[in-house]
Amino acid sequence: MKQTDFAKTLARFLTDYLPGQRNVSTNTIKSYRDALKQLLLFMQTDQGIKPECICFASLGMLQVKKFLSWLETEKMVSVNTRNQRLAALHSFFRYAQTEYPEILFESQKILGIPFKKKHQPVISHLSKEQLGFLFAQPDCSTSKGRRDLALMVTLYDTGARVQELIDLKVCDLRLTQPAVITLTGKGNKQRNVPVLAKSQNLLENYLKENHLLDKGRELSPLFYNYNLQAFTRPGITYILKKYYRMAKLAHPEVVFPDNLHAHMLRHSKAFHLLEAGVNLIYIRDLLGHVSITTTELYLKYDTELKRKALEAAYPSVVFQDVPAWEDNTEILSWLHNLCRS
Repeated sequence: MKQTDFAKTLARFLTDYLPGQRNVSTNTIKSYRDALKQLLLFMQTDQGIKPECICFASLGMLQVKKFLSWLETEKMVSVNTRNQRLAALHSFFRYAQTEYPEILFESQKILGIPFKKKHQPVISHLSKEQLGFLFAQPDCSTSKGRRDLALMVTLYDTGARVQELIDLKVCDLRLTQPAVITLTGKGNKQRNVPVLAKSQNLLENYLKENHLLDKGRELSPLFYNYNLQAFTRPGITYILKKYYRMAKLAHPEVVFPDNLHAHMLRHSKAFHLLEAGVNLIYIRDLLGHVSITTTELYLKYDTELKRKALEAAYPSVVFQDVPAWEDNTEILSWLHNLCRS
């Protein structure tokens, strides 16, 4: 069967353009791949066109709009997922129009499909007290407990994304002064994050205990399971939830958030830095945000910081010479004297 223009473009987009020209991460490629797989499924089940028969002549703005509606009504995806799928299609058609200029007009119409507005949820995070209770749960008399504590502290202290923690190798950790951890974030961008003294001691002991400083272990995962493989996302989630349940049981008087996931430790780090008065630029660099706008979201949801800022800017509107109305039984007389010059 003759290969269609769509099939050729799809193959080049995923195997050449994204990894070679854009240098995007494997996770981003997987996300785009999944979005396009769902588009092919929609074209087959809803439009009656087999994947191998799809061409750009049969795939335009109308079909893309129907696909987005299908995602929400049939697949019951959230607005956020719908927008992620649309972002993948935007990227694909932005590339496709350069390969086939004849579809430029239809591609522009697809690129003009807007993202849906979504409700911005409150960013959940742990207070310093709650975080201390969480870190107190691992049994440090056991090797497993010491490993779990080192993992959780590293996740919080570096503000790392869970995938960044999973990808950490022993060679990414430098414990000589100044101690730093090199994290590889989105788009394979690397950033150096300083390691604090307490975390440094914890990691030094962890490396020595597990012989990770031995020659030949440089490329070993920093945190690994019983199979000597890097932890998976579910594995890290299991560890966090296990100790989170223990912390809640040990301190029933404390009101904890309902649930805990790895990203909450990253959020907690950002909020704690804000509370300490650290400049947003430094927090942006620590977290690896591309834009300061993303970092400003933490400031938006920190009500205590808002209160302090309002108090600092609140003008004094009470004049010292205003008569106290309680001292004057005649309310009309009091009102008359209130604004007397």
